[in-house]
Amino acid sequence: MPDEQDRELKELKGNYQTTFNTKEGEQTLADLESAYYHRGSYSTDPYETAYREGQRSVIIRIKNLMKEDK
Repeated sequence: MPDEQDRELKELKGNYQTTFNTKEGEQTLADLESAYYHRGSYSTDPYETAYREGQRSVIIRIKNLMKEDK
C-alpha cells in the first residue's frame, strides 16, 4: 500500500509541476500568491480569518507539491 501511495503522490507532484512550470502557470501562481498568500489573514471577524487562512492554505499546498524531491 505505501508503494501505491508513493506512486500516486509522485504522479500528483508531477501534475502540479507540469501545470505550474509553464509561463502561463507561473503567471497564474504569481497572481494567486499575490491575492491569497502575501497578505495577512487576521480579521476581527474569526470567520473571515478562517476563510482567509483556508485560501492561503491552498497556495501553501500548491507550493509544497511544486517542491522538487531531494
